Amino acid sequence: MVAIVTGAVLVDETVLADEAVLADEAVPADVAVLAHEAVMVDRAVVVDRGVVVDEAVTGDRGHLRQRRLLSDDVFRALRDAVLEGVLEPGERLRDDELVRWLGVSRTPIRNALDRLRSAGLVDLAANRWTRVRDPDCSTLGGSASVVAALHRAAAVIAFPRLDDPAVDVVAAGLRSARPVVRRGAAGPASIEVLRCVAVAVGGVAALAPVGVLAASFAEAELRLAHELRSRRCVVDLSAWDDFDASAGRALAARDGGAWGDAVGQLLHRVAATGR
Repeated sequence: MVAIVTGAVLVDETVLADEAVLADEAVPADVAVLAHEAVMVDRAVVVDRGVVVDEAVTGDRGHLRQRRLLSDDVFRALRDAVLEGVLEPGERLRDDELVRWLGVSRTPIRNALDRLRSAGLVDLAANRWTRVRDPDCSTLGGSASVVAALHRAAAVIAFPRLDDPAVDVVAAGLRSARPVVRRGAAGPASIEVLRCVAVAVGGVAALAPVGVLAASFAEAELRLAHELRSRRCVVDLSAWDDFDASAGRALAARDGGAWGDAVGQLLHRVAATGR
């Protein structure tokens, strides 16, 4: 799973499952992808998990796989550029410039931009402009609530299945995040801090068999990560310590609802620092 992403968005396309919205570890890679793979062995349209190829093909699925990977690579490159501030909120994105920058054709770029729009990272006006979304503080609370609700659902499923060693792993992840939070608490959270927090907070969700939630996690956490970064939110050490204490009690009691409440309180406190 990664952004405050469970290990599923922010990290590298999780939610945080291809990799995990905090430390290059993974957020589900495909956001709003097609659930099937269709290959038309003639001219003009090949749809492979959301990638449209406007050229003849021979039916070589390896060739199609390469095209899918190219599209995913472009998506990850643009996603990271937005989350890291290389592409700034409000910045216009022009196809020709992106083609030159990334060294790919227009098709994978348009596909990636459509996915970023679905995730709330860019705004599109058909045939007019594309730009990095510039969120305002009014959306932070709603985005935080959505991510917290997903964590609650995952925890309710996961907790009855967790043995003591698994609980110890989650607790260790929470402890390991504190030094990173402490170092970053003096100013707006960097993407590295958000990724670290996302992996730690997503420790329970990462152990849950919740594939059905993966796409929702990925999109919601990416959106929240972008909003937190854009509004210069701070992960305060006291907020983290309060979460750590509440999360520890939820872990000990195997209480998924309490875990979800702890995540929600943390995310809302971080969101409240936006400006």
